[in-house]
Amino acid sequence: MSEWEEPAAHAGGCGNNCTDALDRLWEYLDSELPELDAQTVRTHLAECRGCLEEYDVDVVVKHLVKRGCQEVAPEALRVRIHEQLTVMRVTATD
Repeated sequence: MSEWEEPAAHAGGCGNNCTDALDRLWEYLDSELPELDAQTVRTHLAECRGCLEEYDVDVVVKHLVKRGCQEVAPEALRVRIHEQLTVMRVTATD
């Protein structure tokens, strides 16, 4: 298998519902799953190294995105965007 091919059963390859666990990973990270589903993902991550590694990567990405979104736009930019949105709204209603 080349480095560009995806392993079988998605990341983990353990055959224990890797695809299902990874499909729900972002919801799990955001605490949006019902408790039973969250427990299923937790159990899978505890048993599957490949999916746990994917989880670790997703946690880092989530933290980077959060850190990158802490900046406040300069006031001049905020005013310019507000003005353009106002013009677009007036134009759309005409």
